[in-house]
Amino acid sequence: MITRTVSKDPRTTRGDLVNDLQRAGTKVTKATISNTLRRQGLKSCSARRVPLLKPVHVQARLKFAREHLDDPEEDRENVIWDQDD
Repeated sequence: MITRTVSKDPRTTRGDLVNDLQRAGTKVTKATISNTLRRQGLKSCSARRVPLLKPVHVQARLKFAREHLDDPEEDRENVIWDQDD
């Protein structure tokens, strides 16, 4: 049930799974759920606790974008883009 629930909704938390299993009549801990998912080959991750960009960074990026909005296409060809292989 644990694996099936997480496969359907990857954002399911361990606490949600504990509550679902308690309602079904089975008492488990969060550690048991983590161990079970790890054995099934599923990895967990935690959401970031801080925003990726601070307001000052958002403003700086917006300013840069507005300054370069009308740049000709030739200028963009000289930019080195980071590409994943």
